[in-house]
Amino acid sequence: MSVLDKAVQLVDTLGRAPGPMRLGALAEEISIPKSSAHRLLVELARLGLVRRCGDGEYTMGYRLVEWGRLADRSIGIRDIAAPVMATLRDQVRESVHLYVRDGDSRVCVHAVEGPHALRPVAVLGRALPLGYGAAGKLLLAYADDATVRRVSQQLPVHRNRTLPTRDDLATIRAGGWSVSVDEMEDGLTSLAAPISTPGGGVPAALAIAGATARIAPERYDEVRDLVVDACREITSRSS
Repeated sequence: MSVLDKAVQLVDTLGRAPGPMRLGALAEEISIPKSSAHRLLVELARLGLVRRCGDGEYTMGYRLVEWGRLADRSIGIRDIAAPVMATLRDQVRESVHLYVRDGDSRVCVHAVEGPHALRPVAVLGRALPLGYGAAGKLLLAYADDATVRRVSQQLPVHRNRTLPTRDDLATIRAGGWSVSVDEMEDGLTSLAAPISTPGGGVPAALAIAGATARIAPERYDEVRDLVVDACREITSRSS
């Protein structure tokens, strides 16, 4: 693992923690010596990427706020998709999430939450695996063969679920949508459709997610048609 890998893991660990963390806990979390973690944290603090709090604890630095703002501004599809997603949320009365593919992962870059108290909450910027969840399966279905092979070989079993087979992925591509039930969380159903580029690539997916009790099989046709239409509108506006 390179020095850069270790530094990124330290920042990621701080970002996922519920509060500041001590040096020893950080070193143990990413399995490196305390001396190495300390050297990295000193340098990261100098760059403004982490902050040292009282009593030897560390948390994320303020410079990351600016980086997040700049990264957010660079995601052009989000601004195009946002009004379409708001309309879709009002139509289905469930949460709508926009995912972009990032290598072998997918990242939620925008979310419009549904009105129900019991609803999924997407963490913006968090990398999630391809192959699991409606959006993950859909983006994997449209990925190149090398990505499919790599994900199939490397991705661990998630919640006792198996990855979709090549036949499953072909079915998703043929239908132009995907569904997941209880894959990411118990009691959660999601339907997703692709957002295409003029060249035919699929860099992003739109997903509707909500309680399985509300998105029952008898609603699949209705919800599928709405999310597919929304994706077509976003694709058209992006052209």
